[in-house]
Amino acid sequence: RYSDLMVHRLLAVSIGAADSYPELLDSNKVERACQQLNYRHKMAQYAGRASVALHTQLFFKERVTEEDGYVLAVRKNALQILIPKYGLEASLYLSASESAQSMFTFHAEGPSVECDDIRLTLFDGVRVRVCLDDHDVQHQKLKLSLVHPQVEGFSVPSETAEPSPKRAKLM
Repeated sequence: RYSDLMVHRLLAVSIGAADSYPELLDSNKVERACQQLNYRHKMAQYAGRASVALHTQLFFKERVTEEDGYVLAVRKNALQILIPKYGLEASLYLSASESAQSMFTFHAEGPSVECDDIRLTLFDGVRVRVCLDDHDVQHQKLKLSLVHPQVEGFSVPSETAEPSPKRAKLM
């Protein structure tokens, strides 16, 4: 990369290991070049993130799936869930809207959220339904719904059939 090349040349000149051309030692020109490189790097990062978001939305466009996940962060209004199968991190909101009162109680020490006798803390396993919320076409996003643990009035019922218990073989 050009930025690495510039740094190595400046380092070589500063320790006296190489000679340089005058433009490389002009601090104004180097500063402008660095600003341009930083701008392009930032735009490349934005493009990469937008590409990942687009392909994630295309993948889940007409797909509803239930997956196992883990709580990565606990906030007053949401849980940050990691879904290892897809390498996906998304928010599970604990209330319908920002103005709505959540049925969960937030505990800063821990941190954790609690509703009735169910307490969710960091690294707890959960089962979530993943789908695309496309009610606003210009602001589509992933929507997570809690399947397990079952919280009365909040969790959604599982759409996958529970595996039937194995029968003992008769000999």
